[in-house]
Amino acid sequence: MPSQTQTPGRSGPQGGYRVSTRVAPRADGPALEIVETVPDGPRVGAPLLLLHGAFGGAWMWAEHLGPYLARRGRASLAVSLRGHGGSEGRERLREITLDDYLADARFAFDLLPQAPVVVGHSLGGLLAQRLVGRSRMRGLALVCSLPPEGLALVNARAALTEPVVWLDAFVGATAPEASAMTAGARHLLFSEGLPAARVRRYAALMTPEAPRALSQAHMPGPVLSAFLTRLPTLVLGAAQDRLVWRSCTLRTAFYHAARHETLDQAGHFPMLDVGAEALGRKLVAWLESEGL
Repeated sequence: MPSQTQTPGRSGPQGGYRVSTRVAPRADGPALEIVETVPDGPRVGAPLLLLHGAFGGAWMWAEHLGPYLARRGRASLAVSLRGHGGSEGRERLREITLDDYLADARFAFDLLPQAPVVVGHSLGGLLAQRLVGRSRMRGLALVCSLPPEGLALVNARAALTEPVVWLDAFVGATAPEASAMTAGARHLLFSEGLPAARVRRYAALMTPEAPRALSQAHMPGPVLSAFLTRLPTLVLGAAQDRLVWRSCTLRTAFYHAARHETLDQAGHFPMLDVGAEALGRKLVAWLESEGL
């Protein structure tokens, strides 16, 4: 039986919510950590499937965004990709491929009772885009997401503009015994306004990334424009994101004919940064405007 923990009901400005964590077994792959955050009262709209990016896990969404959504009646499910968070597969991290991550995302889709609105961050946004037209979804929200062509231009730009920081962040992060969040990575991925104590706490929860998956994310793959499938899409960028610049998120929005919004205060991880509540507000406003 999968392990499961329940967080007692909590109250908030709009209502209470519950958080449950379990490890879901699979016949064809490592068991995956699932974190569900649901309102105590009636649910509003489609469920949200939350896909984290590199170095992360489902815990990133449970910190602020999941509770924010649940207090407003919206249920969400976050999955930790294999080798991340509480999921199995850490010992085989260097063998993991981008296709493995896509299989993990599809597994999470199957856990939901209906087609979800998918929220993908960074590398998770690239995974979500590669599933457009292949997995049933009601809407798509891309948060500081890699563009449709992948990581190549993003990585090259970071290497040219901040070479010392880039080397520390990306070479150090893939070292098998190293902490995922080196000093360079912290500078690259969080805003200057985030208190140092919170940065250290988040850094301790992050993991090194699968080098094969990162390498494959540099190579363009098939991405169907959301416009062609009439899929409502929101692209959110962050003004202090030193990795995925505004020009990149604008290009992504153009490709999908999507609405574009910018978070003024946050860095590359807006669900953890000082702009966390602003992220929730913009996401909920878009969901309501689209009737999702």
